[in-house]
Amino acid sequence: MKNTVSTRLFCVLILCSLPFIAGCGPDVKAMRKAAALINSFETLPSELSIGDFDLDTNGYVNLEQIKKYSSQGKFSAKATFSVPVDFLTTTQAARAKTWIASVTMGINTLSKLKNTTWQYYKKFAVDIYVADQTSPDVFIKIVDMSGNEYLTQRPLKNGRNKLEIVLDDVKNTRVNTSAITSFSIYMDTVAQPKDVVLYLDNIRLVL
Repeated sequence: MKNTVSTRLFCVLILCSLPFIAGCGPDVKAMRKAAALINSFETLPSELSIGDFDLDTNGYVNLEQIKKYSSQGKFSAKATFSVPVDFLTTTQAARAKTWIASVTMGINTLSKLKNTTWQYYKKFAVDIYVADQTSPDVFIKIVDMSGNEYLTQRPLKNGRNKLEIVLDDVKNTRVNTSAITSFSIYMDTVAQPKDVVLYLDNIRLVL
């Protein structure tokens, strides 16, 4: 009888303390929201910071900070995607079948992808502004730690484009969204008569 009373008292104490334990724990939703912004191109490199622009382009995309067409913060990234004739002779450029100009942010780029646990989010999103009347489609590639890839092709229109990728679709291609290592935004500009300029901003994860 004594043991039964003691057990009941212990259970009551545990139940009463749960709200206080929960209140002292981390606000997971707030933490996820704070970590949702991947890059908004607000910081240039300095002696104190690497900044937001030291991404992998293989020299085929030029990135500049610009106070124009921003959708988050004060700045966007003016991304100039090269065409074959920028690097090849006219004859070589005419023979080229593809020309991939890519911007990649990952765990190994100097401007690092810090949030690699995407399984808590619903969407990956990026805002792209197109100032020209026409431009080729853009490709977005997401890669996990095992090298599995998700690739999608999206059309762009003149003006503002909010591109969103449903992360359940990424999971369905066997990409491990709890261990993302990089994403790329790229174009095949082989058929373009001149460099293609896009304005990138507010790369983020959406709850």
